[in-house]
Amino acid sequence: MLADKVGRTESSRISEPRVVSIRPRSDETLAVDISYELNGETCSDEIILAPDGSRYAVFDNWKIIRPLLKQVSFSAPKGQDDYLVNDVKLNAEQAETTGHVVDDRTLTFTAYPGTYVVKADVGRYFNTSTVTIRANENTLLFDREIDVEPNADLEAAISKEMRSALNECATMKTLRSEACPFGFTPIYWSGEDPAISNISWSMDFYPTIDNVGIDGTYSTRYDGRVKRTFEAPDDFNKEIRRMWTGYETFSVEGKYTVDGDRVVVEMNTYGSYF
Repeated sequence: MLADKVGRTESSRISEPRVVSIRPRSDETLAVDISYELNGETCSDEIILAPDGSRYAVFDNWKIIRPLLKQVSFSAPKGQDDYLVNDVKLNAEQAETTGHVVDDRTLTFTAYPGTYVVKADVGRYFNTSTVTIRANENTLLFDREIDVEPNADLEAAISKEMRSALNECATMKTLRSEACPFGFTPIYWSGEDPAISNISWSMDFYPTIDNVGIDGTYSTRYDGRVKRTFEAPDDFNKEIRRMWTGYETFSVEGKYTVDGDRVVVEMNTYGSYF
């Protein structure tokens, strides 16, 4: 049940409630036909009352067994748990969850008739769409879909953290590291594994972020480039040692987490390089 404060905004509440008629039912309950105004429209509905003892053996007491409740349903990404309904914070745990389709799910809250403006509570790194649900009418579920998308601030934050991690990789004094997305395996005509020394790396171009998912993953284009330099024997004369220089092109895939305004990035350890 949505909290009372969700429906306290003036535009969301019903007005002019009226009892239109009262109809006895075969099970000794009463059907109370009512009408009310919502968003300038007249709506009709009913509640069911059941006997609940009497006072002074003269006046019957009645209790509501089917109140004036509706369902507020919308679809949203599976990974999104926090929402704002009429600017009140709610969690997906307070809803009934059904209808898992690919990456989306359907959330249903129980509420009194009214107007409810729903959006995801996403913070600074995501954008969300907003849906307006009038709980006295039936609308198709695809009209109630909330989209959540990473924004440019998140892409910039991931890029900044990724570049910092790549700069750290460029300080390695080996030809490869399990923690870095680039590396080099030299192949010599002699078929022997020569003694290699004075290894250094330097970033030439940083890869461009081209995909950020709301599931906490990201990837780049295959446009990162790093310069490598090392000392090793010449292919034709092993007695001569010389400096070898070349470039590696690579991409990055990994994961990110958002903690408030802080973004933490992990790079997959295998990478893509040649």
